[in-house]
Amino acid sequence: MSKPRLVLFDASALVHRAFHAFAHGRQLTVSKTGEVTSAVFGFANILLKVLSDLKPDCYAIAFDRKGPTFRHEMAEEYKAHRPPTPPELTAQMSRVRQLVDAFDMPVFEQQGFEADDLLGTLARRAEAAGAEVVIVTGDADAMQLVDDEVKVLYPRPGGTFSDTILYDVAAVAGKFGVPPNRVADYKALVGDTSDNISGVPGIGPKTAVKLLGEWDGIDEIYKNIELVRPEKTRELLRKEEAVARRSLKLATIVTDLPIEFDIEACRIERFENTKVIPLLRELEFTSLIARLPKIGGEAATTGRATLASHVQRMAAPATPGGRPSGSPLPMAPLPPSVECQYALVDTAEKLAEVARKLAKAARFALDTETTGLDTLTSELVGLSVALAPGDAYYLPVGHVGVEGAQLELSEVKKALGPVLTDRKIAKIAHNAKFDLQILQTAGFTFAGLEFDTMLAAHLLGEKAPGLKNLASTRLGVEMTPITEFIGDGKSQICISRCGLRQTADYACADADMTFRLAEQLEPQLKEQNQWKLFAEVEMPLVPVIMDMERAGIALDTERLGKMSVDLGGQLKAIENDIYAMAGHEFNIASPKQLGDVLFGELKLPVGRKTKTGYCTDAAVLDELKDEHAIVRKILEYRTLAKLKSTYVDVLPGMVSTCDGRLHTSFNQARTATGRLSSSDPNLQNIPVRGDLGREIRKAFVAPPGHLLLAADYSQIDLRALAHLSGDADLITAFKADEDIHTATAMRLYDVPREAVTKEMRRFAKTVNFGVIYGMSDYGLEQATEMSRQESQKFIATYFERYPGVAAYLAATKEQARSRGYVETILGRRRYIPDITASNRQVREAAERMAINMPVQGTSADIIKVAMLDVCREMKERKLQSRLLLQVHDELIFEVPQYELIHMSELAPRLMAAAIKLSVPLKVDLKYGANWGEME
Repeated sequence: MSKPRLVLFDASALVHRAFHAFAHGRQLTVSKTGEVTSAVFGFANILLKVLSDLKPDCYAIAFDRKGPTFRHEMAEEYKAHRPPTPPELTAQMSRVRQLVDAFDMPVFEQQGFEADDLLGTLARRAEAAGAEVVIVTGDADAMQLVDDEVKVLYPRPGGTFSDTILYDVAAVAGKFGVPPNRVADYKALVGDTSDNISGVPGIGPKTAVKLLGEWDGIDEIYKNIELVRPEKTRELLRKEEAVARRSLKLATIVTDLPIEFDIEACRIERFENTKVIPLLRELEFTSLIARLPKIGGEAATTGRATLASHVQRMAAPATPGGRPSGSPLPMAPLPPSVECQYALVDTAEKLAEVARKLAKAARFALDTETTGLDTLTSELVGLSVALAPGDAYYLPVGHVGVEGAQLELSEVKKALGPVLTDRKIAKIAHNAKFDLQILQTAGFTFAGLEFDTMLAAHLLGEKAPGLKNLASTRLGVEMTPITEFIGDGKSQICISRCGLRQTADYACADADMTFRLAEQLEPQLKEQNQWKLFAEVEMPLVPVIMDMERAGIALDTERLGKMSVDLGGQLKAIENDIYAMAGHEFNIASPKQLGDVLFGELKLPVGRKTKTGYCTDAAVLDELKDEHAIVRKILEYRTLAKLKSTYVDVLPGMVSTCDGRLHTSFNQARTATGRLSSSDPNLQNIPVRGDLGREIRKAFVAPPGHLLLAADYSQIDLRALAHLSGDADLITAFKADEDIHTATAMRLYDVPREAVTKEMRRFAKTVNFGVIYGMSDYGLEQATEMSRQESQKFIATYFERYPGVAAYLAATKEQARSRGYVETILGRRRYIPDITASNRQVREAAERMAINMPVQGTSADIIKVAMLDVCREMKERKLQSRLLLQVHDELIFEVPQYELIHMSELAPRLMAAAIKLSVPLKVDLKYGANWGEME
């Protein structure tokens, strides 16, 4: 019989390491209620990684107790240099204990002793009981416990627990130069700064290793003190014998504490996922649920049988402490009696029955299974529909090489055609845009889309509105990840090759959860006054975006090909210039090699450093561009190389083989401000300024007989700010159609209009837009060449000249603090739990979000309404023009030349009237044969 493997966790060391990892640059994990949980998340992540990687049979954990230990009583200076535990960490320790309790992990702690002493005692007891032991810790002291049966899992230098070393006897000897049983003696000689153990002054690591190589520990050294050479070392040891012996006691882990230990009580299968999952949901660690070990209790998977039991048992996860003002509404519990009836529709008779049921339904949810994610080329594998919670059907049409009957696609079109085109029957989907595009490609016609659960969840403040995450956090159901179904990496298969019954259960669960989510989310939208925004803006926008994506835009690939060759030549010439200035060739793209050249060889002033060497990011190089000509060349090289690799070389390969046009995806549920984002490719990030940016835009062309028309809102964010703040001077300036940056410069510098210089206007523009982003005097200092004192003066002057803006910004931050959210003119919300964070940097970042979101979000609302109004009238007038792109504040249309006069009137008129503000909305028009040459 193999030996049981026991893993011992050092709670305090692990939680502290996780906490400080986030404190030094990693993003804080904050719940919707404002609770900081970064250290808890880090600990949970370590725990699950260890369980997955080491697959232990047993586990236990040791905690430090408050109060002094016997070491503190021996030496007042022991760990005295350490700062008090931050309150943000203290608050999280109770959560860690909750997590440990949920995992049913035996806990060991004892007054007067440290966690190390408990771990040492447990390791020796387990070893005696015939177990192999792994100690998981961030404290190197534990390495003295290593022997043939005990190992220590410890992070690599400077790393985290995503990169660890399992220390055995040889590895410990390699690290310290002495075997594990002499690590305490080694520390007694050289000292340990982390614990404030002094050691013997004058004895360094080399001397300590030499001494312990000759004698077996401190005791043996002093028994043979007369033989110690050289004399200087002997006298040091003799003089500091008391210090050395005391340091040894401080450094040595106790291994014989009188504690009860039963390895059978540490068996991992004692815990149940059904106890852990609700807590992970409460902590909003839903990404960790799929990583729970499938032992004990119920596995974190969803099958036909387990789904119903999950719904029944986990319908109402706990929410601690009630709901604070401004938090998204808690999930509504599902009926505990829900049972899942998932049917495979594989005959004409069953298809007819499903069609009859759908025809009588007031609403139903649908989901598609496809051969891929490209909506133009992917084929429909199957369609699932749900008419009620637990009542779902799967219609297979495109499986390959599997047993069992399937439906003909033409039969499904004929049977479901009347239902799918009936506007009176409401349809529900999750990420409806994708499903509808797939159905469109397959030849279906569709009408009556009423509810998209992804968009609803996004409006309600969900940061991760994926279906499986929402099912977990809001319904209490753990769904099977797609990777468990079709595999991942090289072993992944297409869902079309999966069995019909297996696919039916998976697909029906998608439709079922979508239906259930809609029933829960709809009343919450109405309660939070989000329904009008959802029903009148976001949902009608789905078919508009679908049409934009399907239309695509024509691309002149020949122009980009020539540009690629030209850029390649320019880059080679710049490379040679850089090599000549450096005196040799090197890898310009390597931060390490570049840092060695700039700071090691050329001796440029060193800026920030990283763990691996010198920092050579854009901010550092920008500060050094006047120090040496090579820096300007490197910046130029980087700019050209990025444009070439990101756009010039890549875009031609992304042109669709279906229609020879480039198709982007517009995302409605990705940005917190409500703005659309673009991906695959991102056409919103193509540079606007500069010759190269214009050259790239020239490759976006109108087909013969057409023009591209761009309708661009002028200073929409500042107009939104004027309306929201009600500032009299801002409103007056916009109503008079003044140049707002010139008007601001006049106020800041207290000069007449004719005295405003280009430099003054440029500075005023920086301040105008900086205010929208919550710019401080520090931010203005960084953005300009002003001193901090000058920046403070100008910020103060700005708010004196625009008192309405100052009052609005203060009121907005107060609203965020009191309600927990801010909102736009149409009521779009952004929840900001960090606004009351005790960490100043986190709190100030939240304040900047609170200031920025209503302004940018209102701009997003305006342009979305404009898109709806313009496309509606284009359709009513049966124009052939098409809306292709939305880029920031600009709409780009492809217009037949004979419709240019109509669109030139229609677009600005409707865009200017999209939402009534206290200032006029101004729209600028440009048109041309391509995007880069518009007049």
